[in-house]
Amino acid sequence: MLLLEATQLEKSFGDRQLFKLEQLEIRRHDRVGIVGRNGVGKTTLLHLLAGEEPLLSGKIKRYAKTALIRQFGPGDAAETSARHKATWGITDVHDGMSGGEQVRLKIAHALEQGAQLLFADEPTSHLDMQGIEQLEKALLDYDGALVLISHDRSLLDAVCTRILEIEDGVITEYQGNYSHYQEQKEHRRKRAHDEFDTYQREWKRLSQAIVEKRQRSAGMSKIPKRFSSSESRLYKESASQRMEKVEKSTKALETRLARLEKKEKPREIARVQFDTTSYQEVHAKAAIMLDQVSRHMGDRTLFHKLSCTIKPGMKVALVGRNGAGKSTLLSMITEGAPGIQVSQSCQIGYFAQSLSLLDENQTILANVAATSSQSETLIRTALARLLFKEVDVRKSVHLLSGGEKSKTALAKVFLSDANLLLLDEPTNYLDLLTQVELEQMLADYPGTIVFATHDRTLINKVADHVLVWEENGPVFYQGNYQQYVAWKETRNDARSIGADDLLLLQTKQGEIIGRLSMPIKDPALKEELEMQYQDVTQKLRTLRVQMGK
Repeated sequence: MLLLEATQLEKSFGDRQLFKLEQLEIRRHDRVGIVGRNGVGKTTLLHLLAGEEPLLSGKIKRYAKTALIRQFGPGDAAETSARHKATWGITDVHDGMSGGEQVRLKIAHALEQGAQLLFADEPTSHLDMQGIEQLEKALLDYDGALVLISHDRSLLDAVCTRILEIEDGVITEYQGNYSHYQEQKEHRRKRAHDEFDTYQREWKRLSQAIVEKRQRSAGMSKIPKRFSSSESRLYKESASQRMEKVEKSTKALETRLARLEKKEKPREIARVQFDTTSYQEVHAKAAIMLDQVSRHMGDRTLFHKLSCTIKPGMKVALVGRNGAGKSTLLSMITEGAPGIQVSQSCQIGYFAQSLSLLDENQTILANVAATSSQSETLIRTALARLLFKEVDVRKSVHLLSGGEKSKTALAKVFLSDANLLLLDEPTNYLDLLTQVELEQMLADYPGTIVFATHDRTLINKVADHVLVWEENGPVFYQGNYQQYVAWKETRNDARSIGADDLLLLQTKQGEIIGRLSMPIKDPALKEELEMQYQDVTQKLRTLRVQMGK
């Protein structure tokens, strides 16, 4: 069932063409994601398709009712039922609603309209992990078509069946979800490289052949000095014929060279290779040690008696609802709050959402270089990977957008002399391409990282441990978020079948691991704990066999 068709859409700002769309059809149950760098016109395209912006060129026909989840502006509380508000956790509508509450209200209002065609502009903005997962389920269950802009790669993977990419004013359609789009882009990139290499080899071959024939032709006109006048006359006649043949052959080669389809060299961004010779290793068993750490906000407990050990080189993601205490914990680590011990060999690089570490009057390059011992070449390479053009690095920070400031602050922290990075929502304001580059830089970073984020893809690609805020408090788990979710489901299954013994043993094992991860001066106590761990582990194996797990 056709719900929308668009033809010959064009949008320009002044002399610059923002994008051009030849044709688009959206049918029932289509899930279309719009991707591209910040500023390429994603929201403009979505608003044109939704009828929210005047159409100056081309045609759009809509054959169904539409609804829109806006990125900006308040939600419509008056037209949203109490039942749908409650479904999305809205108990009271007031002027002081948080960003997450406003987004959930807009989602509730749009989904309640029963439209066959839903448009959504950054619907995960300000949502925590549980809100994002609730939205994902709602969109998967949605009985209609969807056009979506999002910086959440996991959401685009789970929901989308087609991707529209806006790049250099051209809109290209890819079949599949975001990961399929990335695979196809990589395939096209490799093919472009192969075509460029083939073009370059053929261009060099033809050019060299032309040069050689010109040189050969020039040599033919010279008469050997030993020739007599009659011999010279005969040589001239013969040379003239030979030169005519060479010239004809040369012109044929020149024609082939002129007709050779030119291939542009694909743009490449160099990988950032951190200078590990200047990197200071942490010579300690623990980079960060949390021992019975508690924090309260009024009558609310953020965490109580939190204990865990973060070893050098670990990459730990903090996961939880908005307001759970993730940013608070990062701040407490930087302050060295009671119960928190940071190794003396650790130098902290702290990325806060306020971006307060930047000097607004300095350039991008000067800001990063001020705290880095890395070479200017490496700094420029890192900035290029974060999609700063070569001329951009001389811009003053006060002239930058929110996303550009965020990228500058990240580069400043990454390339500082720190060996312990504390990152609070590092992907905020970043477009998808920059997120991918940031992810690679985090994965390659040789030091310890503790980062708070709602980006599931970033966690799964980078983290080797997660600290997750559950209902009964934070849980420290070895593995990424996807592995944690699978483990949690197994744990919940055990609870659902009444496996009290299994839960008791798992709890006991966790307690012992927690105690063993702390420094123990008494050898007898350490030996006793290790024996208890072996005993509990064996009992768990036996019980799981009995339960068929």
